[in-house]
Amino acid sequence: MSIPLQLITGFLGSGKTTFLRQYLHATAGGLGEVAIIQNEFSPVNMDGQSLKNDFQYEMLEVNIGSVFCVCLLGSFIDSLRAFAETVKPDLLLMEASGLSDTLGVGQVFQSQKLRGKIYLDKVWCLVDALHFNRASALRLRLEHQIRSADIVVLTKMDLYEGSVEKIKAEIRTLNPFATFVQADHGHIPEYGLKGKPRFFPAESQAGGRPDVESVVIRSSRAIRKEALIGFLKGLNGQCIRAKGYVRLFSGKRAFLQTVFDQVELSELEEQQDSTELVLIGNFNKNTNLQVSFDEHCRL
Repeated sequence: MSIPLQLITGFLGSGKTTFLRQYLHATAGGLGEVAIIQNEFSPVNMDGQSLKNDFQYEMLEVNIGSVFCVCLLGSFIDSLRAFAETVKPDLLLMEASGLSDTLGVGQVFQSQKLRGKIYLDKVWCLVDALHFNRASALRLRLEHQIRSADIVVLTKMDLYEGSVEKIKAEIRTLNPFATFVQADHGHIPEYGLKGKPRFFPAESQAGGRPDVESVVIRSSRAIRKEALIGFLKGLNGQCIRAKGYVRLFSGKRAFLQTVFDQVELSELEEQQDSTELVLIGNFNKNTNLQVSFDEHCRL
């Protein structure tokens, strides 16, 4: 059965390891067997060693640069599959490198080696409120981390003297559907940590962990809103969740998020650009979703 993976992102120094510690403390015993993946740019992972000393979890350390880089993707996928098959956890928590460009996260779960084995359950992004606008040289990576997030955790709020609403408004221009959680003095409220996954109704839990996979749709074609809705309806309930960006026929770009048959579509100021959608569900193996999407673009 498929193993859920929750991804923890955030720029350098935003507090990802502190968050991971609190997550493990707050959810101790309530998530089943948890395994941790830590990705660092440097060959020495001090945070990983500290976590090993404090917690009894299986850990996979990847200290070779960002695992979302195309040049490292194949190696990481092999390592992740072997780790999951050996440890067999109920949940994987992955702390990404602060320099990761996480828009490529969908490529990991699109791999044939992982489809039906591991799926992307939730993405957390930690944003350092104090230094949010200071990393101009690497701003694009920070923006991509925010765009990939389900939940944005604002950290160092006790040190920040500016307008919280201004930061939130700027983040919403990048990701209009993210949920916000605020952290003071390094403490993240437990309600923010214990939120239940939104993907599955209660009755689906009785049969154990669902057997789902992630599929990535990419296209340079524009699509009409009506055709996009038709494409989603044509999945006949197979798609539990969809999230990503679509290029609309009007020339605008839009952010799409669905949970079962609930669809949210928000137009952005950005013009054109390509489509990249991540679909999570239990799909008909005889249907090529990429081909189906392209056909709807012609309608």
